[in-house]
Order: sequence, then structure tokens, then C-alpha cells
Amino acid sequence: MFHFRQFRQDDYSEFRRMNHALYREDPPDEKITDRKISRTIRELRKNPCKGKIIIFEKDKVTIGYSILVPYWSNEYGGTILHIDELYVKPEHRKHGVASNFLQQIAQVFKDEFVGLQLEVTPANKSAMVYYEKMGFRKTRNVHLTRKERIQKGEPTDDYIGVLNSSASSRNHNNYRQC
Repeated sequence: MFHFRQFRQDDYSEFRRMNHALYREDPPDEKITDRKISRTIRELRKNPCKGKIIIFEKDKVTIGYSILVPYWSNEYGGTILHIDELYVKPEHRKHGVASNFLQQIAQVFKDEFVGLQLEVTPANKSAMVYYEKMGFRKTRNVHLTRKERIQKGEPTDDYIGVLNSSASSRNHNNYRQC
């Protein structure tokens, strides 16, 4: 019925349209740009251990996508698979696409991850109800974010200078690699 596969370069135009649609429907704090979309694609293709873009298809037609990002959690004692974005085109919603996808990743990655995590904007009540039905629970902790990049999307010279001047800069620079 549904097919879930990794992003291919020929998916770019449709992925871009869906990405913009998600951000129009459920706007977060940060606006999405074509530059951010391209940087995400480049980074995940260059360093697949940082995450994957999964394309959803039905009858060879693209109907949605997800961006999956793994990270280690000391609190949970293992790797969490963060669902950074999950989007299903409106005409394909309420047909089991997202449920099937969540079941698939839980099954396929059951030995690799101790849990799944996602974010929902507070105004998106229907998504909150849906994810709670799928077994997700609000945690007590609130996630806070501090932006560390200037508007053009590149690290500031001062930030790089601090990293390069530290006694253990060799260890700190590993954040760029998997």
C-alpha cells in the first residue's frame, strides 16, 4: 500500500514544495527557506549518520516525507530517533500513512533505538491528539533552543575562534563529523 524510501536527488522539487507546505500549515519559530532545505539535503547526504530524509509514496506518487535524526540520550540510556519533521499531503491524511510509517520505523529500528521523539506546536491540537493515540507522551522537560548562527547561516568568526583557540579544540571540532 505505502512505500517508504530514502530521498533521491530527483525528489528535490516535490520535497521542497511539501516542506514549504508544512511550514505554512504549522509555522514554527524559524521560517523555512530554500537555502535551509538545500543545506539539510546536502548535510544528510554527506553525513548519513546525522539523519535521513524518507519519502512516502503510494502507487509511485509522492504523498509525504519525514526527516529522522538519531541522537544518544543519557536519560533514556540509548539512541533516540527524533522525528524532526513528518508531513503527509492533506488529501492523503486520515488514510493510515503516518500510522503505517511510525509502525514501520518502530519495527525496522527496534534494536537500534530506545525510543521515538517528535515535536508538535501547541496550536496543532489534532496532531497532539493523534500522536498521543500513537503512544507519544508529553515529557516534564521543556526543550529550549538558543540560536548560534548569524542570519546567513554560517558560524560567526568569533565562535570559530573560540573553538580553535581552546586547548582541546581537536575534540570540540568533532561535532561537525559523525
